[in-house]
Amino acid sequence: MIVLGAVLGSIAPFLHIVYPKTALEKLKLEEEFDKGEISLEHYKEQKDVLWEKYQFLGFKNFRRFLFAIGLPIALFCCSLILIYVSKFIPDKIAKRASIIAGISFQFTSIYFVIWTLWAYTYEEKDFSKSTYYLVIILSSVLITSAIFQFQKSLSRYNAKIRELISFIAGTRQQFFANVERNESKEQVEIQKKKFDQEMYNTFEKVVD
Repeated sequence: MIVLGAVLGSIAPFLHIVYPKTALEKLKLEEEFDKGEISLEHYKEQKDVLWEKYQFLGFKNFRRFLFAIGLPIALFCCSLILIYVSKFIPDKIAKRASIIAGISFQFTSIYFVIWTLWAYTYEEKDFSKSTYYLVIILSSVLITSAIFQFQKSLSRYNAKIRELISFIAGTRQQFFANVERNESKEQVEIQKKKFDQEMYNTFEKVVD
């Protein structure tokens, strides 16, 4: 399901290219009118007929509809993947941040999917400004909360790393203070280099 969702999300914005920009009947009608083969009255009448024939949910044609709904579907699929991935994040704060971010993107995508499927059936052909402002406020609150949670998780992660480094540095100093009592300076320096290299390699793996 995740793979199918990822594939759908990646190709949804491009599905409209399967359909022509303008139907052949419309092109033929335009050509006949330009050549003066039909009257203006007949042209307008046939144009209205073709509009009813090819329009889809208020859009000029099915291509326009797919173009409008493609990106919201892609965003919706991405939000589902983000929420799914959050299950495998061990840190509770980072996990919460991923879920909030996913919900924020999901909320925005659902809004525009509804706009595509429903708003164009009304005379205003759009939602009211107050609806847009409400969505902007809610989306801003959600994404700000997600960023705050990510930052909080990152700060905790950095604090743990600093605490670990401090502990290792203190242990290293105490360990070699004891070693110096029984070993020569050359042996101590060799062990220090070996210890520091192993510690460096371990840090590299952890950071990577």
